[in-house]
Amino acid sequence: MLKGFFDRAASAAARLILCSAVGFLGLALGPAATGIASARADETVYACGTQVEPALIYKETETPGILVFNICGAVGQSNLQLSNDSENTVAPGKFSSLVATAPPGFAIAEASVQGLQLVGTIGTGYLAYFIWGSGQQRVDDTWLLFDVKPNPPASAFGFMLECNPSGSTCPATGASFGMNQIVLTVQETGQPAIVASGASNLWNQGSRWLRGQWPLSFTASDLSGILSMSASENGQPLDSPPTPGCWPDGDAPIQTSWQQCANPQTWSPTVSLSGSGHQQLVLSATSAARNVSSPAETINVDNTQPTVSLSGPTQASSTAGTQYVTATATVGPSGLGSISCSTDDGPAQSYPHSPASIPVSGIGMHSLRCTASNRSYNSAGQVAVSAPATWSLDIGQPTVSGISFAKIVNGLRCKSVRERVKVAAKWITVRRHGKLVEVHRRAHSKMVKTVKCHPRIVKRKVTVLVKEKMRGKTVRVKRTKVERVVVPPRVVSTPTKHVAFGKGTTVSGWLGTSSGTALGGRVVYVMTAPNNGLGHWAQPAAVTTAPDGSWSMQLGAGPSRVVYATYNGDTATEPSTSSTIHLIVPAKVTLQIRPRRVRWGGTLRISGRVLGGYLPSGKLLRLRIGVEGVRETVGIPSIGRKGRFHTSWTFAPGHGVVRYWFSVSTLNEADYPFAPASSRHVYVTVGPK
Repeated sequence: MLKGFFDRAASAAARLILCSAVGFLGLALGPAATGIASARADETVYACGTQVEPALIYKETETPGILVFNICGAVGQSNLQLSNDSENTVAPGKFSSLVATAPPGFAIAEASVQGLQLVGTIGTGYLAYFIWGSGQQRVDDTWLLFDVKPNPPASAFGFMLECNPSGSTCPATGASFGMNQIVLTVQETGQPAIVASGASNLWNQGSRWLRGQWPLSFTASDLSGILSMSASENGQPLDSPPTPGCWPDGDAPIQTSWQQCANPQTWSPTVSLSGSGHQQLVLSATSAARNVSSPAETINVDNTQPTVSLSGPTQASSTAGTQYVTATATVGPSGLGSISCSTDDGPAQSYPHSPASIPVSGIGMHSLRCTASNRSYNSAGQVAVSAPATWSLDIGQPTVSGISFAKIVNGLRCKSVRERVKVAAKWITVRRHGKLVEVHRRAHSKMVKTVKCHPRIVKRKVTVLVKEKMRGKTVRVKRTKVERVVVPPRVVSTPTKHVAFGKGTTVSGWLGTSSGTALGGRVVYVMTAPNNGLGHWAQPAAVTTAPDGSWSMQLGAGPSRVVYATYNGDTATEPSTSSTIHLIVPAKVTLQIRPRRVRWGGTLRISGRVLGGYLPSGKLLRLRIGVEGVRETVGIPSIGRKGRFHTSWTFAPGHGVVRYWFSVSTLNEADYPFAPASSRHVYVTVGPK
C-alpha cells in the first residue's frame, strides 16, 4: 500500500521540487582545487504552523468524504475541506494524505507533530497513519505531541487517513483529521559548491608568479542556501563583512523553508599580495545546514623589486676591439625575465641571462642604459621592471706623445678643413629651478673644424734587380729608379740635457695617433719634479699643439728635474704619456779664503756658500787642497740651512815658499736635486814671515 502511495505521490514531489528549489545551481570547482568539506549537517525546518505561509506540507491525494482540517492554522480552525457531499460512502482503500517531500539532497531524520486530532476513526472503518519513505506508524487516538525518527532518514514524511482496504465502505463524513504544527529535522547530505571564474581572477592564475593587487571573485551555492563566505591568504583572513546571520546582510536563516539563506551568493574582494614565496589561498563557504567547503590553491607570490647594476671599462682603445659592459640583475624567486639594454639611445636588445655582456664598439663616447625584469605579473599582465642603470664608455684612438730637448724634423704638412662628426648620446646633470636633474642629450651631428695633415714625401734613387734578356738569355741586372718615399715626423732628441745653474731651457714634443696622424689643437701638460726621488710633481704650464702636432715650451731655471708630457685624451682619442727625460743642473759653489798669504804654521779662514740650496741633513762638502804632485781631501761638516759653510786650515811648519790651491765640491747625493759641482780654485801662498 505504501509503495503505491509514494508512486502516486511522485508527481506531487516533483512539483514540490520545482516550487521550493527554484534557482539552485550545481556549481563545482575544477580538479585543481583542493580542500575539505563536512560530510553531513542538519537544519530545522518548520514545515507547518501558524508562522508558516505557505506550508511545506501539501495534500498528496484527496478522497471526497474525508475531511482534512486545521492544517497550519490554529487549533479548532478548519481551513481545508476535502469532503464531497455528493458522495455517501468512501470505498475501501480510498484515502486522503498530507505529505512533506524534501528536495534531492535532503533527508528527513526526525519529525515532531503537535496538536494531532482524529475524529470518527474508531469503529467507522478508517485507519490513521504517520507515513515516511520506508515505513509507517498507525495512530489510533488524538495525540498532543507525536515524535517520529525514520530510520533510515526518509525523503518524505506525512499523514494518511484511509478507508480500511480489507473492510467494507466507510461513511463519507464519518472521519476527519487535522494537526497544528510540524517541525522537521532535515539532513543535508551535500556541501556548498564553490566556483571562481574569470581569467583575471587570482584563483585561476595557476603556476604563474604574481605580485601586487588582484581581484578575487567566487560564487558559492547550496541547497539550504549560503550562510557565510570567507577567504584567507597564507593563514591570514581577508576582510569580509560580519556574518551573524545569512551572509552578507546578517539576516537570520528562514527556518520555514528548505532553502533558508540566499542562494547562490558571490563575493569579490581585492587581495593585496604580501611577501614572496609559495602561499596558500583558501576559499570557504558555509551552508545554512552548517556544511562547510574550504578548497585551497597554492599561489606563487614575488613582490621583490628587480635591480640591475653595470660594470666594465670607462675608457678603451679602438685597437683593443669590441668592449663589453657587464649587466647584473637581482630578482626574486620568480626568476629573471630579461635584461634589456639600449646603446646610444638605439633599439633595446634583450638578454635572457644574468650577468649579460653588452658589446660596445666604435670611436667616441657611448652611453648604455639597461633595465631588468622578473617573471612576476600584476593583474594588468605586467612584470616588474627595475629602475634604469646607465654607463658611459669612451672609446678613443691610440695616441703617441713625444718629448725631448730637440726639435721636430720632417713635420707634417697640415691644413684646416670642415667635416661632419657624430656626437654620441649621453646623460648630463643640469640645474633647473635650483635642483640638480638628469637630462638625456640625444645623439646628433655637427660641423667642426679639423686639421688634415699629410707626411713629407721625398724622391730617392734606389737600385733594384730586374730581369732582362741578353743574347737570348734572361739575366738579372742592376737598374736605378726614382721612388717616392714617405718621411714620417721624428724627434731628433736626447733624453738628457745639462744646463748651467740659473739657466732655463726649451723642451719640445709631438702628439699624434699611432698611425702617424697629427693631433693639432690639443692640450698637452708638461709635468716636472725635482730629481731627488721624492716624486713632488708639479705642472709648470700647459701647451697647445700646433696643426702638425708639435709643441714646445720654456722651462725656467731650477734644480735638476725629471720631465714628461701627458695628454688626457678626448671622445675620439685615448690618453697617452711620453717617456721621461732628465734635465741636469749642477749646484754653484762660491769660496772665500782669508788671508791669501800666510806663514808656515799659520791658519786660514775658509767660508762660502752652496747656491744650489740647503743640503739634506748629515751631508758633507769636500774640501780639496793641492800643490804640484800632492793633493789632500777633507770634509766640511758644518753647513747652514741656506747652504753657507765655514772652516779653517792650519799649515804645518815648513820652509821655503809654496803656492797651494783650495777647492770645495758637492758630492753626488741621490736625495739632493742638484748635480755635483766644484768651486773655482783659490790660491794661497805659504812662506817665511
